Amino acid sequence: MADKTNTKREESLRVFNQAASMYDRVGPGIFSYFGQRLVDAAEIPNGANVLDVAAGRGALLFPAAARVGPTGHVTGIDFAPNMVCETAKEIEKRNPRNAEISQMDAEQMNFVGSSFDYVVCGFALWMFGDSERVLKEFHRVLRAGGHVALSTWAADNPYQTWCHDVLKPFVESPSAKDLPAKIDVRFDTPLEIKTALQQAGFENIRITVEEKDFVYADPDQYWSSLWSAGMRRRLEKMTPELLEQAKKEVFRKLQALKQPDGFHSASRALFAFGEKPVS
Repeated sequence: MADKTNTKREESLRVFNQAASMYDRVGPGIFSYFGQRLVDAAEIPNGANVLDVAAGRGALLFPAAARVGPTGHVTGIDFAPNMVCETAKEIEKRNPRNAEISQMDAEQMNFVGSSFDYVVCGFALWMFGDSERVLKEFHRVLRAGGHVALSTWAADNPYQTWCHDVLKPFVESPSAKDLPAKIDVRFDTPLEIKTALQQAGFENIRITVEEKDFVYADPDQYWSSLWSAGMRRRLEKMTPELLEQAKKEVFRKLQALKQPDGFHSASRALFAFGEKPVS
């Protein structure tokens, strides 16, 4: 079990280190859109002290910094040093003065207990080696009465379903290099998320569904966006020949999604909210 957990952590680290410069910078800004929506739905107040776990390129960090204002503070952490480097440069450029980011392992956070009013985490929970341990860390670093807000992809997310169906023949090809045939995404149902949060000690849990139709300018932009996030791990393990075949099939199937303003692809997410008991 430990070996499997470490392998998963190492794989996520490698993929997101490689994708850091492109992450949420190619395509219609899916993570930025849902990040803003999650922060708004969490109703983070002015002056709050917020922890953003797996901050990536700041999809939640920057909206949260805007909400908490000059009397609040947002601390971002990410396991991938390249992500931290890119977002640190963005913080310096935007100069919000109430936000920072550092490299840290979410399973062993270097914060004393009861340090934060809010913990937010966008589309990362299933990527940790030990997700249950991470949720307990969320609980530990929150003050009594503090809030957690996180997002995951829904099991019936049209974007992932479409990608899986198109890429499945190539993933299952003997030419693919040790690539699992199934996209491993946990916490993709309300029941699973609620159960995990309850087991971590949270209460007053509520879950909502968020959906948005995103528009890609052309097939090249769509293909590039696949390389900019977690889907990258499936593509980079294909042989060059297989990858070219997969690209042609993606371009062909995209024609069915074409509308006058571009290529439409809907994404469906789950937002989960909970509270740490006061006593």
